[in-house]
Amino acid sequence: MYTKYFTYTFLAFFTSIATWAQFQLKTQVSSQSMGINQVLEVRFVMTGDADDFKRPAFENFEVVGGPMQSISHSWVNGKTSMEKSVSFFVQPKKKGTLTIGSASVVFEDKVYKSQPVTIQVGDAVQEQPRQQQRRRDPFSIFDEMEEEFFRRQRQQQPQLPKNMGEGIHLVAKVSKSSAYVNEPITIEYGLYVSDRAGFNTMNVKQMPKYENFWNHMIEEKQMQVTRAELNGKSYRYLPLQKAVLLPQKDGTLRIDPLEIELEEQYFTGNVDVFGAPELGLRKKTYSSGAKTIQVKPLPLDKQPEGYTGAVGSFNFKVQANKTSLKANEPLELTVTVQGKGNLDLLTLPKPVAPNALELYDPEKINKVSKSISAGMEGTKTEKYVIVPQYKGTYTIEPLTFSYFDTASKSYKTITSDSLTIEVTEGPELPTNTPANTKAEVVSKQEMQPLNGNIEWFNGNFITQSKSFYAWWLAPLLLLPTVFAAKNIRDKKAGDVTGNKLKTSNKLAKKYLSEAKKQIGNKEAFYEALERCLHNYLKARLKIETSELSNDTITKLLSDNGINQEDISTFLSIKTTCEMARYAQMDIQTMQNDYDLAVQLISSIDKQIKK
Repeated sequence: MYTKYFTYTFLAFFTSIATWAQFQLKTQVSSQSMGINQVLEVRFVMTGDADDFKRPAFENFEVVGGPMQSISHSWVNGKTSMEKSVSFFVQPKKKGTLTIGSASVVFEDKVYKSQPVTIQVGDAVQEQPRQQQRRRDPFSIFDEMEEEFFRRQRQQQPQLPKNMGEGIHLVAKVSKSSAYVNEPITIEYGLYVSDRAGFNTMNVKQMPKYENFWNHMIEEKQMQVTRAELNGKSYRYLPLQKAVLLPQKDGTLRIDPLEIELEEQYFTGNVDVFGAPELGLRKKTYSSGAKTIQVKPLPLDKQPEGYTGAVGSFNFKVQANKTSLKANEPLELTVTVQGKGNLDLLTLPKPVAPNALELYDPEKINKVSKSISAGMEGTKTEKYVIVPQYKGTYTIEPLTFSYFDTASKSYKTITSDSLTIEVTEGPELPTNTPANTKAEVVSKQEMQPLNGNIEWFNGNFITQSKSFYAWWLAPLLLLPTVFAAKNIRDKKAGDVTGNKLKTSNKLAKKYLSEAKKQIGNKEAFYEALERCLHNYLKARLKIETSELSNDTITKLLSDNGINQEDISTFLSIKTTCEMARYAQMDIQTMQNDYDLAVQLISSIDKQIKK
C-alpha cells in the first residue's frame, strides 16, 4: 500500500520539478524578407509539453522540409525550464507580402494559438556556388537544413553545472532529544530535493517500528511541496511521515530509520539527437538514520496518591447539567480534562455516587488533535448519566486529578468542588429499624391517673362506654387501607427496579443506534458499540459496571443458559472494541462487527426468555 501511495505522490512531485513560466506558443522565422528562390525556416515554439499540434495551411508557400521536432532544457539560477519546438522549411510560390497563419496546440485542456507572421518576398537572389549546386540536387537542401539545425542547437545549449543531479537528502526531525516517560514528542521524516535534482518514483524499503513508544500517525489531507532550508541552502521539501510518540519506559530509546529507494535522474554527459542533455535513471537507497531519545523516569517521591500517569499541562473540571430534579429523572455529570500532554493514555477519575443515585457507564468524548507543532492537545471528557431513585438530598464527593507538569518538573493536583443533588419529588428512602430495638417501658406512676375509675374491672365500662366499640373496630377498618398502602409501596419499589431496567435498555438501544451512525469513524464506532454491550448486560443480567470482567461475564452468561458460542462471540467483540484504537479498521470490518453485535443481542435475548 505504501509503495503505491508514494509512487503516485512522487510522480506528481516530479512533475513540479520543471517550474515553467506561463505557457506560450509563438512563431519564429529565420527571416522576414527573402527572395522568391530562397527557403524559409518557420519554427513554432512552446514553453511546455503541449499536445494536438496543428500547423497552419501555409498558403502561397510550398513545404519542402519538416516537420522536425526538438526539445531543450535550460537551467538558470537553479531553476529548470523546458522548450519544445516544431520546425518547417518552406519556399514562397510568388512575390509580395505573404502571411503565415496561426498554429494551435492544447495545453492543460486549453487551446493556444500563435500570432500570424508576414513575410516580404522579393526578386530571386543570387545563390553561392555551393548552394546553387545543392539547389539543383532536389535532396541536397535537407543536408543543409540538418547542418544548420544542429549548429543552432549547439549554440543554444547552456553549459551544465558539474554537480547536476545531486542534492537529495532524507532527514528525520525530532522535536526533543530528552523527555519524561509518557511525555509526547514528535518526529517528521522529510525529503529535501535541490533544484538541480529530480526523481521519478519511490519505494519504501523500511518503515520505523517505534518499539517502546506508543505512537499515533498524523494524517495529512494533502502532501504539498514547499521551500525549506537545510544547512543554509534552499531546497524543495516534501514531508513523508509525521507521528506523535510517547515513550513507555525510561532509558536510552532508539527510533528506527526510514529507508526509501528512489529512481533518481542523472545526466549521462551526452546529448540527444537534438543537442539536449541526455537523462538517465538509476536506483539509489536513502536512509534518515536512527535517532535516540534519553527518557527520564517520573520521580517517585512526592507522587500523589491515586496518580494515574498524566504528563503535560492540564485543567480539570466536574460539572452537572442540573442539581435539582425529581426521582427517576436523569441528570448528566461531565468529567473533563483539557490541555496538552498524553491525553490519549491518561485515565480520568471516576465519580462515586450514593446508593440512592443510579450511576451508568460513561459516554467518552475525545476531541484530541495531533500535530507537529503542538504534539497532542485538546479535551478528554466522560459524560455520566445519573438517575436518582428516592426523594432527598445527596452529595457527590469531590474528584481529584493529578498530573506531572513537564514545565515545572513537579506534580500538580486539582480537586473539584463537591456537588449537592436535591431530589424534590419521589418515594421516600426506605429505613430499616434494627431487630433488637424495644419500645420504651412507662413507669407505674405515669399510669396511675388512668386507673381512677374502678369500672375498668367491674364490667360497667363494656356496657356503658360506646368509645370502646369504636377503638375495638378501628384496627379492623384500617386493615384494607394498610394493605392498599403496602401494595402502593411495593409497586413503587418495583418501579425502581423497572426504571433501572428501562433506563439500561434505553441506553443500550441509544448506543447501538449511535454505533450504526458512526460506521467509518473508528474510535467513535467502537466506543458506542462497547457502551451498548455494557448497558445491555446491566439491563438483562442486572450486572454492575465494576463486575464486567471476562470471567464474571462468562459465569453470568453461562448461569443464564447462554451457549458457549455466543459467550465467545461476546468476549471477542468486547476485546475488539478495547483494542480498536491500536489497530487499523476499515468500513467493511466495522459493518461486520455491527451486524455480529445485533445478531448476538438477538440470540442472547431468545435464550434468556426461554
